[in-house]
Amino acid sequence: MGKPENFKIDKGLASFGISDHYAILGLSMTTEAAQIRKKFLKLAKILHPDVFGRTSEEKEIATKYFSKMVSPAYQVLNSDRERGEYLATLRMFAQGQKQKGTTPTLTSEIAQKLQRLPHEITYQQFVDQISPKQYENLESILEYTAALSELNLVYVLTQSSLGFTTGSSAASATPIPASSATLNHEPAVTKPPTQSPALRNLNMAELFIGKKQWTDALKELISAEKLDPNNAKIYALKGVVQMNQNAAAIAKASFQKALKLDPKEPTALKYINQVSTSIAQAAAKPAEKKGGLFGWGKK
Repeated sequence: MGKPENFKIDKGLASFGISDHYAILGLSMTTEAAQIRKKFLKLAKILHPDVFGRTSEEKEIATKYFSKMVSPAYQVLNSDRERGEYLATLRMFAQGQKQKGTTPTLTSEIAQKLQRLPHEITYQQFVDQISPKQYENLESILEYTAALSELNLVYVLTQSSLGFTTGSSAASATPIPASSATLNHEPAVTKPPTQSPALRNLNMAELFIGKKQWTDALKELISAEKLDPNNAKIYALKGVVQMNQNAAAIAKASFQKALKLDPKEPTALKYINQVSTSIAQAAAKPAEKKGGLFGWGKK
């Protein structure tokens, strides 16, 4: 199996120097913000190195797809502010290209079809056709991502009013008037924010916590701690897992460590008083009920 040279695409929006975060995640540009995280967790699971049946080389490639493409795209689209700035860049780009009368060069048949019949409904239908196939095979990821980026290019150049979903943040983008934009220059490439080297493990841990698979979640968090030992969120999530394994004292210590690293860590702040109360109650009267604390249940 040949390794991708750079884990990047060079068609569609990417051919203009724009990182196509939506194409990378296999999402249309009209996707609701709440669906972005759901798709990211699905891709994190698909590209996890422990997927059965992959060779060592395939595991390495899957990991790089996640770290070099999927994770940076998610970091931008999951933030209201970052997503708003990114969509503003796309609006400015579209205005500039329309003023120039740009006719995009398209290689995929499906993007050519959309160019002949440009409509938001058609666009969504075509994205839905490609997206399920995108990550089925490591060898075809770049090909399908490029096709999605060509669809996105057609969409931004043919829609008179771009119906992007920006979420509820006040920092989300609003249309930029042509008079206020420098239309003769291509927009700068959006730089993804710095990310934790343990991001994959954190996201998988959250996925396991959501399924109440405490043992699997703890394994991911132990691995995460080795990669990023000063990340408060790791210890906060360890606390959640430990309190649901009836290890209240250890959970309290994890929450305390999280708050030492970040006094505002939300998960630790939410649960540390509850777990402290539980310890006090257990000291006064041993608990008789089985199962996890606070109604989480034990598994």
